[in-house]
Amino acid sequence: METPEGPSDAELIARVRNGDLEAYGELFGRHHHAAERMARQLVPANDADDLASDAFAKVLDALRSGGGPDISFRAYLLTTVRRVHVDRIRSGRKVQATDDIASYEREPETFDDPTVTGFESGAAAKAFASLPERWQAVLWHTEVEGEKPAAIAPLLGLTANGVSALAYRAREGLRQAYLQQHLADVAGDRCRWTTERLGAYVRGGLTKRENRNVREHLDDCAMCTAVYLELVEVNSALPALLAPALLGTAGLGYLAAASGAKVGLVGFVVTGWKKATENSTRTAVGAGAVVVVAVAAVLAAMALTGNDTPPAAINNPPAQQPTQPPVQPPTVPPVKPPTVKPPSAKPTTAPTTAPTSEPTEPSPEPTPTPTPPAPTTATPPATPTPPVPTTPILDEGLLTISMPPGGGGPTTRAVGTQAEAVRFVITIRTPAGSQDPVVVGIKYGSALKWPLSGNPSGWTCTPASGTCTATNSAAPAPLPVSFDSPTGGTAAQRTFTVSAKTGRYYDDDSETLTAPPRTDENLLKIVAGKPDPDVHHRILTVAPGTDRSSVTLKITYGSSLEWPIAASPAGWKCTVKSQTCTALNPARPAPLPADFDVPTDGSSAARTFTVAATAGLVSDTDSQTLPVIQQDESLLQIITPTPQTDPNPFVYNRFLKVNGVANRRVTLDISWGRNLSFLSALDQGWTCSRSTDVRRATCWTDNYRKPFNSEWSSWLPGTGAANQITVHARVGGREDTDSAQIPPTTGRR
Repeated sequence: METPEGPSDAELIARVRNGDLEAYGELFGRHHHAAERMARQLVPANDADDLASDAFAKVLDALRSGGGPDISFRAYLLTTVRRVHVDRIRSGRKVQATDDIASYEREPETFDDPTVTGFESGAAAKAFASLPERWQAVLWHTEVEGEKPAAIAPLLGLTANGVSALAYRAREGLRQAYLQQHLADVAGDRCRWTTERLGAYVRGGLTKRENRNVREHLDDCAMCTAVYLELVEVNSALPALLAPALLGTAGLGYLAAASGAKVGLVGFVVTGWKKATENSTRTAVGAGAVVVVAVAAVLAAMALTGNDTPPAAINNPPAQQPTQPPVQPPTVPPVKPPTVKPPSAKPTTAPTTAPTSEPTEPSPEPTPTPTPPAPTTATPPATPTPPVPTTPILDEGLLTISMPPGGGGPTTRAVGTQAEAVRFVITIRTPAGSQDPVVVGIKYGSALKWPLSGNPSGWTCTPASGTCTATNSAAPAPLPVSFDSPTGGTAAQRTFTVSAKTGRYYDDDSETLTAPPRTDENLLKIVAGKPDPDVHHRILTVAPGTDRSSVTLKITYGSSLEWPIAASPAGWKCTVKSQTCTALNPARPAPLPADFDVPTDGSSAARTFTVAATAGLVSDTDSQTLPVIQQDESLLQIITPTPQTDPNPFVYNRFLKVNGVANRRVTLDISWGRNLSFLSALDQGWTCSRSTDVRRATCWTDNYRKPFNSEWSSWLPGTGAANQITVHARVGGREDTDSAQIPPTTGRR
């Protein structure tokens, strides 16, 4: 999963409130450039840095006292820049000496920018202020600053995908709030109920019944239809209102500076504003009028609907605005009827041409002229009306996601190691008489997989595009889907969204699957490594999975064993103190080698190790008991040297040879009878430990290269245990014990 780098603004703000000034330094580094850019819209460039620094100091004081922002640091800082500038203007007024202090003992006059006041009291500012601070923060950075989700993610402590989802919800909330503000003074008595709900209707925020009532009213009311079409148009230009709403007139310049090469019309507006206000503190009413006109131009020119596609499985078509066709039909009928009148004028001229005939004879002939049928064929000007129904309509009754009878719920699990599939049924209820194609799209988080196998009855599905098309658009069959129960992941990763579309009607719905903790016996495997009599080689393997954020192994072992993991194993980070290893790639953990020395002795519990694996919400535990040292009769030999190889003829030399071993640790436990003495002469590389009052010694080497030469003296000749040496050799997982007489009963000494 993609994760942001560094603490979020909210975390840094909390640390500043707790007295951490280094955290404020990081906030300063993130937002100082934006504060300077805002300051340059208010003061000359050489004073911008001082103004920005004063604003940062004001915000720091606010945070230390428990005030200030909790999340939206950038917008709060830029507003503070403007406020500090206003305070400087107030304090810069000339000081006048006077003897009458009483006349000045009154509340100071407030400094009001009429243009700023107009913005702040407007619908956009009120709507923005009503939003949660988290929404305000993401709207500021996406709509005003124009930053990418990846750049915003560290500031908000989210992933890039999380920023996109939050921005979509925030834009929807702002638009509905703004549109309701826009309609506050429009509603009449007859249309009040409908106009109060048009804002939510434009953004699909009404219930099914309210949706239907609004549609029926719009079909009969031309005035409300005109308001609805206006709202559809206003809705597409909302982002351009945010900067002026929060920063006042300077917000236009800030927009231009932030947009870089995309100055265009905005740069023209800012230039006009500066020229209109270059002689004062930008409070002139005339300058305010310039800005109002400029904002209207910006709203008309900006095309900002490209990033407002809802995160649904099917992209719903943009609303069309058939403003012209409904207006034309009423003007056409009044023009056509006059074409019927010319036949009535012709009988007045007919008698002059044929005075001898009866006037009643010629009058019928002009009336059946071809002109009367012409109006009847020309009257179908109602043909321009078809564009009206192309406006997309949210129909919340179109799509329903339900659980099938008899189970398959998100928390249902099979009795065993595998989770049961979670089943749903998608039901589509098309409008009566509709013959338009029915298309269903399915999108799902990374913890889920495509929920269909082949084509269900009545549907044709394409996994590559994530869509299914009903074979019977008039009465689509229920569409069953089955998701494998997720083993972990965030709520977004466990959520699927279904979008349905038929003609101009559309609907979206989502469900989030739960992921309860469970045991999966297939998660962890302990596999024996290469055969080795001296070391127990084991390989710990964890099954792969794409819906995990971490994989951890905890290794515990008995008293006869030791920590089995080598330093810095490939693909893992291990800690001896906590006895844990964490996979560096949770989706596909590397095999982890574990090498245990063969225990010399101990109970079964002392020779048992246990590995507990945790991957997301799935866990598994396996154990093994290791065998002790095995007897190997060919391991040890006690060799009597020949006269040619005897290093010291004055003592009894015996060579203790360990077979099949090189460069390994070898331990020899030696004991002897009462008639013998073990001399102190030793081979290089060997170390011995012995007791003077006990006839025992232990000799060992960490790098066996040649047999160990033991030297003996005999006080009395004889046979039996009094003249016998016993040697017990141990190498890794093997052992052997041999004995010899000194002096020997036969042969050379």
